[in-house]
Amino acid sequence: MLEAGKDDNFVEKKLTETVYRTHNFNAIPPIIGIIIADQYGNTITVFEYDSNDDDKYGPIKSYLSKDHQNFLEIDLVSMYLSSFKIFAGQANIKNLSHLEIYGSNIKAQIYFLLEKYMVIVFLNSNTDLNSKQRAHVIKYCEDKLNKYESEYSNFNETCSRETLSMLEQKGKIWLKKFNIRYIETYKNLYLRKHETTEELMNQLGLIIEGEIKEYLNYVPDEIKNNFSKELKNKIQDKLFDLNLNGSET
Repeated sequence: MLEAGKDDNFVEKKLTETVYRTHNFNAIPPIIGIIIADQYGNTITVFEYDSNDDDKYGPIKSYLSKDHQNFLEIDLVSMYLSSFKIFAGQANIKNLSHLEIYGSNIKAQIYFLLEKYMVIVFLNSNTDLNSKQRAHVIKYCEDKLNKYESEYSNFNETCSRETLSMLEQKGKIWLKKFNIRYIETYKNLYLRKHETTEELMNQLGLIIEGEIKEYLNYVPDEIKNNFSKELKNKIQDKLFDLNLNGSET
């Protein structure tokens, strides 16, 4: 039993390592960082995921820039994205609450809060925040905007900058914890779905083999075995995709 437990742990570790690297979480964290700006695109606070010094995670602008010689400034990012809100008003798009921009490596979610602020969340393109996680991110930012309304409204004043700098440091700590929880939750979900798929395939495999033997009785065993294996693999992949994406946690 002890040896079996060790084997199970080894398999689980390999599975989670595979999904971790496949989704590029080893290079790009689930949430890279968050910018809070006013409605005109003036950046007020920025907090980014910052792991240990040994990790290769860089600031938001390192992911947005093509190379390290030509960094794209954060202020330009928020100002550019604020233009979508202005466009919505001029184009008669009513009650614009958020936007999403997708890329192959990263994506951005832009939320418009309290009528005069914009929250830009930069994520790994493979990060899928469920409704509870999205609400958690929005609430964190909204709570800070409400509690420190004076500092955010007067962000250029010297007395405000000290408080806003403190909020950035606290935001980095919060974001690090959020990313750790997200990865652990994703790994656990992945393992549960993998286990469910395995159980289903154990049952379906017997049915598949029985049907193939009955209807392909005169086909050579090698062809039947290859066909059975290929069919099982395709069904298993489809079941896993359905299990993994079919429900939120």
